[in-house]
Amino acid sequence: MTLLSVTEIERELRANALAIGRQCLPGAVEEGSHLCAGSIAGEPGQSLKLAIRGDSKGWWRDYAGTDGGDMLDLIMATQGCRSKGEAVAIAKQWLGKDDDFGRVRHAPPSADELAARAERLRLIQEREAAKAAQTRTAKIKGARALYLHALARGIAGTPVEAYLQGRGLRAGDRWPGALRFHPEVYNKELGDKAPAMLAPMFLADGTHVATHRTWLQPCARRGWTKLDVGSPKMVIGPMRGAFVPINKGASGKPMSAMPEDEPVYMTEGIEDAIVVRMARPEARIICAVNLPNMGMVVLPAAARRLTIVADRDTKPTAIDALERAIAAQQARGLDVRLVMPPVGFKDLNEWLLMGHAAREA
Repeated sequence: MTLLSVTEIERELRANALAIGRQCLPGAVEEGSHLCAGSIAGEPGQSLKLAIRGDSKGWWRDYAGTDGGDMLDLIMATQGCRSKGEAVAIAKQWLGKDDDFGRVRHAPPSADELAARAERLRLIQEREAAKAAQTRTAKIKGARALYLHALARGIAGTPVEAYLQGRGLRAGDRWPGALRFHPEVYNKELGDKAPAMLAPMFLADGTHVATHRTWLQPCARRGWTKLDVGSPKMVIGPMRGAFVPINKGASGKPMSAMPEDEPVYMTEGIEDAIVVRMARPEARIICAVNLPNMGMVVLPAAARRLTIVADRDTKPTAIDALERAIAAQQARGLDVRLVMPPVGFKDLNEWLLMGHAAREA
């Protein structure tokens, strides 16, 4: 029988990265080209990312710490292995592989060894769960501190208002109260502080868990625009399942106390949410910030109807993510409806802007 090399085993592990990843990280969620978990303990979260497609397939990293590596490293980290040899043995078992080396040199683990391995894994999981909880708490604290900072204030008369007006948006009686302006928010890409629009992200029970930031810059021709960096919009804090409240609707009540069967509109971006607010000032409107999170938002039991206002994105990954989001909300018993801008427009805000341009031409 042919001897399997570690290189060959690792190659097969990479080829089966998704299946092996789910075995190692039972609470992980597939998002685009990655399997995401909170830590090597395998709980839901975003800190640990395992590539399941593309050139980096089979490589992982825990961004909340320093752990990372190939698939054997993942098995070793998550299964309580004391050596790479133990990880190789587990990998061959999962892959259904056997060889002369495996039969001759490796006896099946004894009951004591299996118990010891389980205990090591339990201790690892407890330690990682505690570390993940501490990290989550610290990130939430940072997100709240930024939003409630003494320099942050309402957006009337600020660069945020100028930016929104430049996007063709109008306040109506007033701008959404959740939006704030902060003159000095640090941007890592810029390496300096810049003005920013801040928006809190809440869970349906009213817990503030994250803060969305849109950095801004002045432009001689266009007024205030998004900062010219790769990622002018970012979130601080664990945003999974959270949303930005844009409009409480006719009831004026917080989401946790919303009336029975009150319809909810959910957009991907803040600007699109304000477009919906302009057209439906009586509606309850929230912003999920990104497409995958649209499926993760859990509405209160009083919610029955959800209208998802999506971008018209033709990329297969975006279409798949939208379909998964709709399916996830339908699985929770919601009557889900879909609204998109007309063909030829990326999102509602672009449609609004083009309409303004046509009227002014």
